[in-house]
Amino acid sequence: MNESKMVDQILQNKLMYKQLSIEHWLRFEVFTWQWWIGIAFIILPILVWWKLVDKRRILVITTFGFLVNILATVLDITGSELVLWHYTIRILPQIPLLFPVDFVMVPIAYMLVFQRYRAWQQFILASAIVALCLAFILEPLAVYIKQYQLISWHYIYSFPIYILISIFSKLITDNLLSRQEGT
Repeated sequence: MNESKMVDQILQNKLMYKQLSIEHWLRFEVFTWQWWIGIAFIILPILVWWKLVDKRRILVITTFGFLVNILATVLDITGSELVLWHYTIRILPQIPLLFPVDFVMVPIAYMLVFQRYRAWQQFILASAIVALCLAFILEPLAVYIKQYQLISWHYIYSFPIYILISIFSKLITDNLLSRQEGT
């Protein structure tokens, strides 16, 4: 098969996937109780975060949160594309990841840690506790309620990744802050 035919086949498969994905979402996902849990996991953490966030440091805390979000999303897309896991309930049909987790819950949990613990030792310890909760409570809960399906993945793999996401995000944020203060 030449390159042109292969590209055409890829596009045809993508179109078929898109159609099946939307049909599945409309018939089996949207407005299910699991879907509503996903909506709650978007709205409630945002309300809690807004109540607890230090408004005087909101820009730096949000910058840190966006970095966490970007890293979590890139890793989530990579894992989904490598078929390590699969999301069975999506908030929107064309977002093939657990939007409430990558965009809301993980960033907010780590933003609250970042806000509270400025010293590295305390930050890493608190990040590890959050990672334990995410990897061994939130992920199994998502599997239990059938929002998430493990294929070639184990919860233990997620634990160090969550910690590394928070550490890397703090390194970048602290570096940006020191550069800002140096000017």
